[in-house]
Amino acid sequence: MSKKGQLLVFSNAKPGTEAEFNEWYDRQHVPDTLRIAPEIRSAQRFSLNSIAAAPGTPAWQYVTLYELDAEHVGEVMQRMNEAMIGGRIPMSDNAELSTVTVLHATALGAPVLNRVAEQA
Repeated sequence: MSKKGQLLVFSNAKPGTEAEFNEWYDRQHVPDTLRIAPEIRSAQRFSLNSIAAAPGTPAWQYVTLYELDAEHVGEVMQRMNEAMIGGRIPMSDNAELSTVTVLHATALGAPVLNRVAEQA
């Protein structure tokens, strides 16, 4: 049985290379990742702006949400890591690899809709 969830990949570009990093991420990294991991149904990138954070919280510039439908998330992650190490998912020199964080999130229930907003 497959499990739906999200992979959240937090990342940073090296200072002064944001345009090149985003170009690589959008045009090469995401398509390569989707090719290697068909269990990933979609990908969407976001720019992050901190509103409130506890002291010492990492400051990421970007997060990519990958919609995942897989029974064994660990196997998907292993395949992706092997592809990166083997060069089938090339990494960019503009990526600040030491700051990358990957989380797997599984929904605890259905989305809660804002009925007040629907009536406005």
